[in-house]
Amino acid sequence: MDVAQAFKDLNVASREELIFKLKELIIKACDVRNVKPEEIPTDVPFINGPGPLKLDSLDAMEIAMELRYQFGVELKNASTAAKAMQSFDTLADFVIEAPKVKK
Repeated sequence: MDVAQAFKDLNVASREELIFKLKELIIKACDVRNVKPEEIPTDVPFINGPGPLKLDSLDAMEIAMELRYQFGVELKNASTAAKAMQSFDTLADFVIEAPKVKK
């Protein structure tokens, strides 16, 4: 896989920028208040995790829909979603590597 091309396709310059955009996407999609992207740890679970987001499985569905809309990637089942949403690191890897579908 050509990572540089993947970044270009996702309209980001780096993995760090992608992670920041994912944090922004989740804050907006899940209507999280009083939390800034830079306050969210990158390497801890954000669904039922110890971080500041306090998200649940319904939020995961919102996130999945936004990922498809914003990045053209699809979390096809609960197992895929659970793997991808372990942390922002794993979510970024999923978005970079997943085949793109029609938005």
